[in-house]
Amino acid sequence: MRYTLLLHYPEMDAGSLGEEALAAGQRAFSSYAAALHQANVLISAEVLQPSSSTTTLTKSDGALRVQDGPFADTKEQLGGTFVIDVADLDAAIEWAGKAPSVDWGAVEVRPGATYTVDGAWRPNA
Repeated sequence: MRYTLLLHYPEMDAGSLGEEALAAGQRAFSSYAAALHQANVLISAEVLQPSSSTTTLTKSDGALRVQDGPFADTKEQLGGTFVIDVADLDAAIEWAGKAPSVDWGAVEVRPGATYTVDGAWRPNA
């Protein structure tokens, strides 16, 4: 079953982290991604740019509204995602607990409902 691990953590930038902490974080995430890949459970991974580069779309009374920046003012951001394919929720929780960012933020585990392969929708089962 496919699960998306959503990595939430405090908004920070490379300047405030410092080179050493940034390099350590990059090594930790590379190691984590390699472990997921080696276990043959990694479907995809994505590191997101800072929330300040977000563009949010909403619709009100039929009119599309485009807003620069995140929709909600928050101190935490969605920093990245890992999509994994594992046997069950317990296995997904085990992998989520190994995510480096669990030490400084939340890791949300959410099962997918459907996904596409070659343009065809498939149920996540």
